Amino acid sequence: MFTKAPGQQLEKKSLNANQLIAMIDYPPLHSPEAFASYREKFKAGESVEPLIAVPAKIVIEYLKQNQVRYAAYKVILARFLEDHPAAAFFMTGGKHRSAAATILGLKIPCLIIENDNGVAKVHSLMKQGKITGVPGVGDNFADTIQELEDHYFEHKRFWTMEEKTRLMIENGDISK
Repeated sequence: MFTKAPGQQLEKKSLNANQLIAMIDYPPLHSPEAFASYREKFKAGESVEPLIAVPAKIVIEYLKQNQVRYAAYKVILARFLEDHPAAAFFMTGGKHRSAAATILGLKIPCLIIENDNGVAKVHSLMKQGKITGVPGVGDNFADTIQELEDHYFEHKRFWTMEEKTRLMIENGDISK
């Protein structure tokens, strides 16, 4: 249903947690119930909605456009990417399902968007009820990337979903 076809701007990939640059929105774990629900779905082999991810190279090119704001965190981002060479995608949300997949040793289902056509396809899938509740997807691609830029400008910190999940376990919010 989501696989990229010729001319289509949406691709489904299963990614490892170390490939995903996660939002700085933990602690707290906002919904232990959502985490538990996703964990049970993954354990049962049920289909779990993909999260939305954007290739890091595209996000970084966009971030560089606002030189003043980018200067506030470019060294931190460069160091992070150097220390995390597998981190190739920015997540726009989906920490509960990502953490559930990660603790079970599973790859994380993702839809990769790269432009306005990808965003339009996500919105179309949402209208059809094929995916629901996708945070961080704006009206268009620029809005979506701007949400990421605003987030990282505010926090000036980066981590992978793997690191975020490890902290959730260390804090006792989730368990293997």
